[in-house]
Amino acid sequence: MKKYVLFSALIALTALSLTGCVRAPFVPPQGMAFSQMKAPLDVDFDDTQLAGMNRGTAEVMNVLGLFTFGDASAKTAAENGRISTIVHADYEHFNILGLFQRTTVIVYGK
Repeated sequence: MKKYVLFSALIALTALSLTGCVRAPFVPPQGMAFSQMKAPLDVDFDDTQLAGMNRGTAEVMNVLGLFTFGDASAKTAAENGRISTIVHADYEHFNILGLFQRTTVIVYGK
């Protein structure tokens, strides 16, 4: 009986960890103690020329793993950069021990 309960719990945890995961096309390795990384949010690099483009950012923060606040949507980043057409998007992620995390979405466009 104990083996059945343990096996069921393992299956449930595995299934739970795989649900609702929306990931960027490229996710750099993350450290448990400290992470600071940048990566692209899109995969279409055809004719992507960032020179002379406006840049807009939006961010969301998490404190103590308990409180999350902010708006890291591409729409908000575009509004902050006065961009009407997004050409490229990146993100930055910063983490210290899971106690403080910040994710910033960066969009480029005209």
